[in-house]
Amino acid sequence: MALLIEFGFRTLLRYSDISRFTWGNVLNKDELVLNEKKTGKKRTIKVGAVLKGLLIEYYELMQQPELQSTIFNYSLRHTNRLLQLGARFVGIRKKRVSTHSLRKSGARFLYEENQRSEDVFLKISMILNHSSTQVSRRYLGITKEEISDVYDGFDVFFVDLIIVESLNGVNKHCLFLLLTFVYH
Repeated sequence: MALLIEFGFRTLLRYSDISRFTWGNVLNKDELVLNEKKTGKKRTIKVGAVLKGLLIEYYELMQQPELQSTIFNYSLRHTNRLLQLGARFVGIRKKRVSTHSLRKSGARFLYEENQRSEDVFLKISMILNHSSTQVSRRYLGITKEEISDVYDGFDVFFVDLIIVESLNGVNKHCLFLLLTFVYH
Protein backbone atom coordinates (compact mmCIF):
# COMPACT_ATOMS: atom_id res chain seq x y z
CA MET A 1 0.00 0.00 0.00
CA ALA A 2 2.91 2.37 0.74
CA LEU A 3 4.18 2.08 -2.84
CA LEU A 4 0.72 2.86 -4.19
CA ILE A 5 0.52 5.98 -2.04
CA GLU A 6 3.94 7.18 -3.19
CA PHE A 7 3.23 6.29 -6.82
CA GLY A 8 -0.12 8.09 -6.91
CA PHE A 9 1.19 11.12 -5.05
CA ARG A 10 4.29 11.49 -7.24
CA THR A 11 2.74 10.80 -10.65
CA LEU A 12 -0.62 12.60 -10.17
CA LEU A 13 -2.32 9.77 -12.05
CA ARG A 14 -5.79 8.33 -11.55
CA TYR A 15 -6.03 4.79 -10.18
CA SER A 16 -7.45 3.61 -13.51
CA ASP A 17 -4.04 4.45 -15.01
CA ILE A 18 -1.87 3.43 -12.06
CA SER A 19 -3.42 -0.04 -11.93
CA ARG A 20 -2.34 -0.78 -15.53
CA PHE A 21 1.41 -0.41 -14.95
CA THR A 22 3.57 -3.51 -14.98
CA TRP A 23 7.00 -3.82 -13.40
CA GLY A 24 8.51 -3.78 -16.88
CA ASN A 25 6.85 -0.40 -17.58
CA VAL A 26 8.46 1.28 -14.58
CA LEU A 27 11.70 -0.34 -13.45
CA ASN A 28 14.80 1.73 -14.25
CA LYS A 29 12.78 4.13 -16.41
CA ASP A 30 13.35 7.86 -16.49
CA GLU A 31 9.88 8.44 -17.94
CA LEU A 32 6.53 6.70 -17.87
CA VAL A 33 4.50 6.88 -21.07
CA LEU A 34 0.81 6.05 -21.21
CA ASN A 35 -2.51 6.94 -22.77
CA GLU A 36 -4.81 8.06 -19.99
CA LYS A 37 -7.82 5.82 -19.70
CA LYS A 38 -10.30 8.62 -18.90
CA THR A 39 -9.17 11.19 -21.47
CA GLY A 40 -7.37 9.03 -24.04
CA LYS A 41 -4.57 11.63 -24.04
CA LYS A 42 -0.94 10.59 -24.17
CA ARG A 43 1.07 11.45 -21.06
CA THR A 44 4.76 11.35 -20.37
CA ILE A 45 5.72 11.51 -16.72
CA LYS A 46 9.24 12.05 -15.43
CA VAL A 47 10.23 9.51 -12.78
CA GLY A 48 12.17 11.20 -10.01
CA ALA A 49 15.04 9.59 -8.14
CA VAL A 50 12.94 8.92 -5.04
CA LEU A 51 10.18 7.10 -6.92
CA LYS A 52 12.71 5.21 -9.02
CA GLY A 53 14.45 4.02 -5.84
CA LEU A 54 11.16 3.01 -4.20
CA LEU A 55 10.14 0.98 -7.24
CA ILE A 56 13.41 -0.94 -7.19
CA GLU A 57 13.20 -1.44 -3.42
CA TYR A 58 9.64 -2.82 -3.56
CA TYR A 59 10.45 -4.99 -6.57
CA GLU A 60 13.22 -6.61 -4.53
CA LEU A 61 11.00 -6.90 -1.43
CA MET A 62 8.38 -8.69 -3.50
CA GLN A 63 11.05 -11.19 -4.63
CA GLN A 64 11.26 -9.87 -8.19
CA PRO A 65 7.85 -10.68 -9.68
CA GLU A 66 7.58 -11.23 -13.43
CA LEU A 67 8.14 -8.03 -15.36
CA GLN A 68 4.80 -8.35 -17.19
CA SER A 69 2.80 -8.62 -13.94
CA THR A 70 0.90 -5.56 -12.76
CA ILE A 71 2.27 -3.73 -9.74
CA PHE A 72 -1.06 -2.94 -8.08
CA ASN A 73 -3.44 -5.89 -8.19
CA TYR A 74 -6.32 -4.69 -6.04
CA SER A 75 -9.69 -3.53 -7.31
CA LEU A 76 -10.49 0.16 -6.97
CA ARG A 77 -13.07 -0.57 -4.29
CA HIS A 78 -10.71 -2.69 -2.22
CA THR A 79 -7.89 -0.15 -2.59
CA ASN A 80 -10.17 2.67 -1.44
CA ARG A 81 -11.24 0.60 1.56
CA LEU A 82 -7.61 -0.02 2.54
CA LEU A 83 -6.83 3.69 2.21
CA GLN A 84 -9.82 4.58 4.39
CA LEU A 85 -8.73 2.11 7.06
CA GLY A 86 -5.20 3.51 6.94
CA ALA A 87 -6.51 7.07 7.22
CA ARG A 88 -8.52 6.19 10.32
CA PHE A 89 -5.49 4.46 11.80
CA VAL A 90 -3.42 7.66 11.54
CA GLY A 91 -6.26 9.83 12.85
CA ILE A 92 -7.84 11.19 9.66
CA ARG A 93 -11.54 10.82 10.35
CA LYS A 94 -13.52 13.64 8.77
CA LYS A 95 -12.14 13.39 5.24
CA ARG A 96 -13.25 11.09 2.46
CA VAL A 97 -10.03 9.34 1.52
CA SER A 98 -9.75 7.47 -1.76
CA THR A 99 -7.22 6.74 -4.48
CA HIS A 100 -8.11 10.11 -5.95
CA SER A 101 -6.84 11.73 -2.75
CA LEU A 102 -3.32 10.75 -3.82
CA ARG A 103 -3.59 12.69 -7.08
CA LYS A 104 -5.19 15.69 -5.43
CA SER A 105 -2.72 15.73 -2.51
CA GLY A 106 0.25 15.51 -4.85
CA ALA A 107 -1.03 18.43 -6.92
CA ARG A 108 -1.73 20.50 -3.82
CA PHE A 109 1.72 19.68 -2.42
CA LEU A 110 3.43 20.94 -5.61
CA TYR A 111 1.36 24.12 -5.53
CA GLU A 112 2.19 24.84 -1.88
CA GLU A 113 5.88 23.88 -2.19
CA ASN A 114 6.25 26.42 -4.99
CA GLN A 115 4.84 29.29 -2.88
CA ARG A 116 1.49 29.14 -4.70
CA SER A 117 3.14 30.32 -7.88
CA GLU A 118 0.73 31.06 -10.72
CA ASP A 119 3.28 29.66 -13.20
CA VAL A 120 3.45 26.35 -11.32
CA PHE A 121 -0.33 26.34 -10.97
CA LEU A 122 -0.72 26.56 -14.77
CA LYS A 123 1.68 23.64 -15.20
CA ILE A 124 -0.18 21.56 -12.62
CA SER A 125 -3.43 22.30 -14.44
CA MET A 126 -1.87 21.01 -17.65
CA ILE A 127 -0.52 17.89 -15.92
CA LEU A 128 -3.97 17.13 -14.49
CA ASN A 129 -5.46 17.57 -18.00
CA HIS A 130 -8.26 19.72 -16.68
CA SER A 131 -10.42 21.47 -19.27
CA SER A 132 -9.64 24.88 -17.75
CA THR A 133 -7.64 26.50 -14.99
CA GLN A 134 -10.95 27.30 -13.28
CA VAL A 135 -11.58 23.56 -12.92
CA SER A 136 -8.10 23.17 -11.41
CA ARG A 137 -8.73 26.03 -8.98
CA ARG A 138 -11.91 24.36 -7.71
CA TYR A 139 -10.17 20.98 -7.65
CA LEU A 140 -7.38 22.27 -5.40
CA GLY A 141 -9.70 24.46 -3.32
CA ILE A 142 -7.83 27.59 -4.36
CA THR A 143 -10.93 29.71 -4.98
CA LYS A 144 -12.23 29.14 -1.45
CA GLU A 145 -8.77 29.96 -0.09
CA GLU A 146 -8.47 33.16 -2.12
CA ILE A 147 -11.90 34.35 -0.98
CA SER A 148 -10.93 33.67 2.62
CA ASP A 149 -7.71 35.67 2.12
CA VAL A 150 -9.75 38.64 0.88
CA TYR A 151 -11.80 38.60 4.06
CA ASP A 152 -8.60 38.62 6.10
CA GLY A 153 -8.06 42.12 4.72
CA PHE A 154 -11.00 43.32 6.79
CA ASP A 155 -9.02 42.58 9.94
CA VAL A 156 -6.39 45.11 8.88
CA PHE A 157 -9.10 47.63 7.95
CA PHE A 158 -10.76 47.25 11.37
CA VAL A 159 -7.52 47.86 13.22
CA ASP A 160 -6.80 51.01 11.16
CA LEU A 161 -10.36 52.22 11.64
CA ILE A 162 -10.06 51.88 15.41
CA ILE A 163 -6.78 53.82 15.39
CA VAL A 164 -8.27 56.59 13.25
CA GLU A 165 -11.46 56.79 15.32
CA SER A 166 -9.40 57.15 18.46
CA LEU A 167 -7.88 60.37 17.17
CA ASN A 168 -9.64 63.49 18.44
CA GLY A 169 -11.07 65.93 15.93
CA VAL A 170 -11.04 63.64 12.86
CA ASN A 171 -14.15 64.20 10.78
CA LYS A 172 -15.83 61.62 8.52
CA HIS A 173 -14.57 63.25 5.33
CA CYS A 174 -10.96 63.05 6.49
CA LEU A 175 -11.47 59.43 7.52
CA PHE A 176 -12.85 58.58 4.06
CA LEU A 177 -9.90 60.23 2.32
CA LEU A 178 -7.40 58.49 4.56
CA LEU A 179 -8.94 55.06 4.01
CA THR A 180 -9.24 55.64 0.27
CA PHE A 181 -5.57 56.55 0.10
CA VAL A 182 -4.41 53.65 2.26
CA TYR A 183 -6.43 50.93 0.52
CA HIS A 184 -6.17 51.90 -3.17
